[in-house]
Amino acid sequence: MQRAIIITPKAFLYETITTENSCTYGSKITDELLSGWIVSVQEQQGNYLKVVTHYGYGGWLRQSDTREISPGECQLWQQIFQNSVPSFQEEFCLKPPASDNLPTAVIRRGMIDILEKPKVQSDILSTLFLGSPVLLCGYSTNGWQKVQTAEGSQGYVPSCALLYPEEREYTQAGVRFCAINYAKSYLGASYRWGGKTQMGIDCSGLTFMSYYMCGILIYRDAAIVEDYPVHEIPISQIKPADLLYFPGHIALYLGDGKYIHSTGNPNSFGCVINSLNPQDCDYRSDLAENIIAVGSVFL
Repeated sequence: MQRAIIITPKAFLYETITTENSCTYGSKITDELLSGWIVSVQEQQGNYLKVVTHYGYGGWLRQSDTREISPGECQLWQQIFQNSVPSFQEEFCLKPPASDNLPTAVIRRGMIDILEKPKVQSDILSTLFLGSPVLLCGYSTNGWQKVQTAEGSQGYVPSCALLYPEEREYTQAGVRFCAINYAKSYLGASYRWGGKTQMGIDCSGLTFMSYYMCGILIYRDAAIVEDYPVHEIPISQIKPADLLYFPGHIALYLGDGKYIHSTGNPNSFGCVINSLNPQDCDYRSDLAENIIAVGSVFL
């Protein structure tokens, strides 16, 4: 099956496409893909590709947001998606590094500029978002790392803006802490249906990205789905970083009755923290009184 890689900083995935006057358009945004993510191409209609993402989500993507890659290059980029951490659900976790010199890393800052030279005054080649993999070009020098983007350009980022494979957490406590910290990094971001970046993110985009950065691929939507790692648990067993499910909505539990979520409610419209405790000023009865499930990736 043909593989392609996202070459733009971000690309929308559409549920359907329509054709009018020989032009094809995407209709109903369902997801947002990031530079360096791999998709499997199933068919093409006009300037759109029907694809399946590496986490099993399907839809239509503009062909101009991608380029076809060979099996060898696909294997190189997919190192960041390799699986097997037996502590959780094996097939949905990234693999601990076999060495300290794997050629891929992931952007760990909300947004970071790729600079032409290793200095802050340099020209900006592109801007990538948290969760975008890059290829490493040599070793970090004086706090700067040369990288190559999926589009093919080479430039520099501060080394601290990258998550290197050896830095990932592989303990349950570490992953819980990691997921919460990444979720909090989106605080203040506006709500965007289908979004996954600091420019706008939705509820399941927030929970997906929080776990993705910890190496765990959960289902993209606000549902517990068979064959994905989240399983239902009693609410009495809920711990920080577990997931709260409401009708059509999902949140990440922080502990002490607090949860973080990205909400389209016009009173907040974005990533915020709310409470399950009626005595708290940030209590939302419409959510607290309508919890339909609690999920966890931890056994």
